[in-house]
Amino acid sequence: MENANKVSSEINKKQAIAEKTEIEIDEARSGYKPLAMRTSGLFFCITDLANIDPMYQYSLDFFKGLFVNAIADSEKSDDLAERLNFLNDEFLASLYRNICRSLFEKDKLLFSLLLTLKLMDMAGEIDQAALKFLLTGGVSLGEKIPKNPTTWLAEK
Repeated sequence: MENANKVSSEINKKQAIAEKTEIEIDEARSGYKPLAMRTSGLFFCITDLANIDPMYQYSLDFFKGLFVNAIADSEKSDDLAERLNFLNDEFLASLYRNICRSLFEKDKLLFSLLLTLKLMDMAGEIDQAALKFLLTGGVSLGEKIPKNPTTWLAEK
């Protein structure tokens, strides 16, 4: 009985340590949430490239590989805000280099625009009315989109 009480006491101490560690891990993890949100937005930005050309399809494994490499290659820091900046900068540069490497020359400028608009949108720095005007040219298409009058211009 004495041995069982001793084991029970040790288990309770270890459980308390495990709970404390779990709380610390959750706090550390929540600090990286802005990076995760920004990175997920960038993934959807590159998946939109398939609308430009079906050849531009990137897998989640490719994207995760870029992110893991960015973690390894970025500058280290004990300050969380500084570390997040280093990770953001390294990942964005790596993403841009690797995606541009696979794009046709004619689409690189368009990718730069899409990436910039996505980053501005995620940061809340873009006026949606101005963006809509940019994309539509300020012309209202009404309720129905007119039929494509050409054979050389794709429906997209």
